[in-house]
Formats: sequence, structure tokens, C-alpha cells
Amino acid sequence: MSIQLTRSKALAFSLPALIAILPFLGACFYIFRFSISGEQSRIEGFSLQPYLDLMTPYFGRSVWLTLRLAFIATLLAMLMAVPLAFLLTSLRNPFARRALTIVILLPLILNLLVQAYGWILLLGPSGVLNATLRSLGIIERPIFLLFNETGVLLGLVQTSLPLAVFPIVSSVRGISREHLEAASSLGASHWRIFFDVTVPLLRPGLFGAASIVFAFNASAFAIPLLLGGRRVQMMGIAIRDMISPLFNWSGAAAAGMILIFVTMFVMLFAAWLARITSEKVER
Repeated sequence: MSIQLTRSKALAFSLPALIAILPFLGACFYIFRFSISGEQSRIEGFSLQPYLDLMTPYFGRSVWLTLRLAFIATLLAMLMAVPLAFLLTSLRNPFARRALTIVILLPLILNLLVQAYGWILLLGPSGVLNATLRSLGIIERPIFLLFNETGVLLGLVQTSLPLAVFPIVSSVRGISREHLEAASSLGASHWRIFFDVTVPLLRPGLFGAASIVFAFNASAFAIPLLLGGRRVQMMGIAIRDMISPLFNWSGAAAAGMILIFVTMFVMLFAAWLARITSEKVER
């Protein structure tokens, strides 16, 4: 009785959130319906031609580039997020902990345009980095770190880093010190404790954080557009080009559905790995 009452209360409290999700689900259904439309500019009839038209080397390269950059950016963000999560949980000073939290959250607080233009001022041909290196005599010609994959990767890692840190922080706080003390008392080194005890306990949080970061990076639009320009054709840029200037709405909807399906597959695969890992840890 109490369990049913608890579930009913949880459903009542989550009802506003479920209502807020409904427009998004409706938009996804609308995009799917447009993706199988027989006309490019309006919903009329049914056809798989919009999907067949995407079977081109150009769109295939866009899909591959999106997956590759999203994977690399996710890997880099996770490598940076783990030590940051341990540092954040180890701080005992409330002021230092709040200050570090604000610094980590800055990419989510600041506007993406402000962050992108900050990268341009820093890494541009006449930016701070190139000007400093030339004044020191290290380089003669500017290093091009923008409007290529390097610039897009830097932007993706910076903007997605907070999404990786805080899920890992929750996992770190859930690690019992008794496990670490038991391993230490048995003579295990710090690295052995980290790889044999800490990492297995962190795996569910790592997979969850990685899936969120990957989905965020794969669907990015502003960062590839501003830091990659027309040279880095990720799927977000390709979809935008289909809408304007081509006005191929059905093709853009089909490309959007492919991006949604790919992202959902990666997230479901990460959830499956997290479940399998947690079951192994519990055993």
C-alpha cells in the first residue's frame, strides 16, 4: 500500500515534467512524418525517397565526421572530468568547492556565442596565442587552430565538460571508503586500488556521463558552425544547409531522424553496458 502511494506521489510530482516533454515528443513525431513525405517542402503523401536521397558519399562523410568528432570529444572530456570530479569531492573548504563548481559550470552559464568568439580571439590567426608565440620568436607564421576539426574539438570539449563532471561526482561520492581501506590494508598500491576498485565502481557513472556527452556533441550546431565554418560539415551543419538555402525540408527531417536514431542507439548501448557492469560489480 505504501509503495503504491509512493509511486502515485512520484507520478503526481513528475506530471509537470511529463507534460513539458510532450511538445518535444510531438515535434519528433512531426519531424518523422515530414521525413516520409512525398514532397520536399510540405507534408503530402508517403515516400522513403528522402532517406534514399541521403545515401550519398557526401552525407556519409558528414555522418562519419559527426560520430568521429563526437567520440573524440567525449573521450577527451571524460579524461578531464574524472580528475576534476575527484578534486571536487575531495575539497573540504566550502568556498573552494563552490568556486570550483562555478568554474566548471561556466560553459553552461555563458552564451555559446560568447564562448565561440572567445576561442576566436584566443586562437585566431591574429589572436592572443599566435601573437604571443610570434613575439617570443617560436613561430614565424600563424598556427591555424580555427575553422578546422581542431577548433571544433576544442569547443566541443569545453562546452560538454560540465555534463561529464557532475554525473561522475555522484558516482565518486557513492564509493565506500571501506572498499579502498580494505584494498590498502591488503597491500595494494594506489594505482592498483584505482584500476581494480575505483574504476569498476565508477563504470556505471562513466557510461552514463559518456552517453550524455556524446549525444550533446553529436547534435551540436553552434560550435561547429562558428569554430568550423563551412569546412567541418557535421550533421547539424548539413541539416541546416538542407533547410536553407536548399529548402529541402523532408530531407532535413530525414537527416534529423537519422541523427536522433544514432544518438538513441548510443545512449541505449551505454545504458546496457552500465547495467551489465553494475551487475558484475554487485556479484
